[in-house]
Amino acid sequence: MVRALFVGRFQPLHRGHEEVIKWLLNQYEEVVVAIGSANESLTIRNPFTVGERIEMLVSTLRALNATHRVLYCSVPDTKGESALWYSYVREQCPSFDVAYTNDEFTRLCLEFGGVKVFNTPLFNRDLYSGTRIRELMANRDGRWRELVSPSVLEVLDRINAEDRVARLMKQKY
Repeated sequence: MVRALFVGRFQPLHRGHEEVIKWLLNQYEEVVVAIGSANESLTIRNPFTVGERIEMLVSTLRALNATHRVLYCSVPDTKGESALWYSYVREQCPSFDVAYTNDEFTRLCLEFGGVKVFNTPLFNRDLYSGTRIRELMANRDGRWRELVSPSVLEVLDRINAEDRVARLMKQKY
């Protein structure tokens, strides 16, 4: 059995991520989802905690009836120390054979460790973008709500995500 790793920040987990997970499940028996930047939260780029992102993932997997085929882990950033980041991935994630990412730094780190890395397909990238969703949230533009699944929306509503992102965008760093 070949197991694939899918790396992302999931800030928030949106319909594009969901489509990639479904696509990977059609290719592989099991998928490992690595939640990156696990040590980053409550910032403009990473407004959600790793626990909140896990909740988004688990609620999505339940809706897809895929909890039995997806494992997950969280990996902190290392601020550019690629060898260390790769070590974290191997230490903190279940085993995997191949990886999928569209992030060049992630690709380089995994390839440095000898992992075969592929690009994920992009499903409506112009529409499904975490940056775009966070911008819509910051402007209190409710169109963002259509870009995440109902199960993720429940998590985001419960944590008052739109208000958090809007407040973070007003901060001066």
